[in-house]
Amino acid sequence: MAKPARKVRLTKPGYSSAEFFLEDYPKTLFPLRTNKILAEAGFKKILEFAHKNAPARTSEVSPESASFLAQKRVSAMKVGWHLRRTFKLDPVAEAFLYDLVYRNRSLFRKSFSEKRECFGYRFVEGKPLDATSSYRAFKGASSEYAGKFKFGISFDIASYFNSIYHHDLVKWFDERGASEADVALFGKFLREISSGRSVDCLPQGLYPSKMIGSDFLKFIDNSNRLSSNYLIRFMDDVALFSNTREDLWADFYIIQDLFGQKGLSVNPSKTILMEEQLDVEKKVDSVRKSLLKKRRRLIITGYDVEIEETEIVRKLSARETSSLKRMLSQPHLEEADAELVLALMGAHSSDVLARFGDLLREFPNLAKNMYVFSRNISDKEALSKSVLDHLRKTSIIPEYQLFWLGMMLEDYMLDTSVAGDLLSALYAHPWATSVTKAKILEIPEMRFGLPELREQQLQEGKSDWLAWSAAVGSRSNKKASRNYALNYFKNASSINNLIAGIISDLP
Repeated sequence: MAKPARKVRLTKPGYSSAEFFLEDYPKTLFPLRTNKILAEAGFKKILEFAHKNAPARTSEVSPESASFLAQKRVSAMKVGWHLRRTFKLDPVAEAFLYDLVYRNRSLFRKSFSEKRECFGYRFVEGKPLDATSSYRAFKGASSEYAGKFKFGISFDIASYFNSIYHHDLVKWFDERGASEADVALFGKFLREISSGRSVDCLPQGLYPSKMIGSDFLKFIDNSNRLSSNYLIRFMDDVALFSNTREDLWADFYIIQDLFGQKGLSVNPSKTILMEEQLDVEKKVDSVRKSLLKKRRRLIITGYDVEIEETEIVRKLSARETSSLKRMLSQPHLEEADAELVLALMGAHSSDVLARFGDLLREFPNLAKNMYVFSRNISDKEALSKSVLDHLRKTSIIPEYQLFWLGMMLEDYMLDTSVAGDLLSALYAHPWATSVTKAKILEIPEMRFGLPELREQQLQEGKSDWLAWSAAVGSRSNKKASRNYALNYFKNASSINNLIAGIISDLP
């Protein structure tokens, strides 16, 4: 008897690994436009380059097979000046990772049981699930189960992405059913981008990495040793619920033991008993609850929507506006208050502008929030002078903030009277890195000495972020002039030659 035809879920027509990358690009930690422009103009060429001489199986991996460059380490910011250490992937490595995960998206499956549920980070009907909506669903389920069961506990993994072992990831990918060729190339990718380190080899802040990190922990969901009524998980955020205290603590112990087998451990400072969490929530006043709810709705809608739509989402009452202004008037803002202000006070940007320098100085981890907020500020001249004052007076400015100030310069401040001074201050700042300088060099601007800066990088025979971003920034040059400069650049390496070919073909 013939087997019934397997039902295949088709991807949305026109959707591809390139679109997967381009949709996720604005949400990443260091979204250099160099990668975006190269992907838009030559994604297929980049993938062909990444797979050139690719090994067909693990045993065929050799120094001669398709190689990935060691990646540049960058540091994003978290609360309280804590750093999130990761890689800024070059154009080839980044395109490869999105394509690898996209082609293998069917391996990332839904949870087998509602009682052991993992939220987010997979494809449904051909599109990746929205991470923020998935997190909201996770928090909603957590609140629901906390009301149904007597006991609950939530916890996460300490420095999760920085602790996963290279060989465990390759083994996981193989066991999921990936082809031998993809398993071999994935292992080579992880090893070479990290210069051979066995841990701290998985990039953070990218949707495909989050898919990998989420699915890797399925061994927790699938364990038959657990007895609690419900286990729910969003990436490495885990919550357990039970009517029996003994089951809850036994499962917490078992999960820590399972984590230990992978070299992972629970973060003690993030472990919370549900009754403790409920006590905290009861203390939040009604106005603040309303503001937090609107902030969540704004994030769900997305920071990239039109300003008019954003204002509809905000719809602040007089009490809410008064509460936000009161927060803003405090001599020393709390970080949670600053985040609320930046998310919801777009219609009162002049009030925020008056404190912009203080926010830059005190909360460098909110650099992206401040970049997003800046589109609301009509007085771009005052904004640019506030940023320039910060750059001149502040000796310690983290890489993450310098990068987003570069984004702010390109999108909002190039037509101000101090644009040239801002560019020089960002490029020459003592804490500037190759990635923050690359942000400046990729700006397609013909003023402020940028063409000369780019030309210098293109002629030095280097193959690094400064050279690649200078090549992409040269797209504003006339075609003959651009191609003449790229002739020097392309001879430095095979990746330079790839980038030069893509940029040369631009109109």
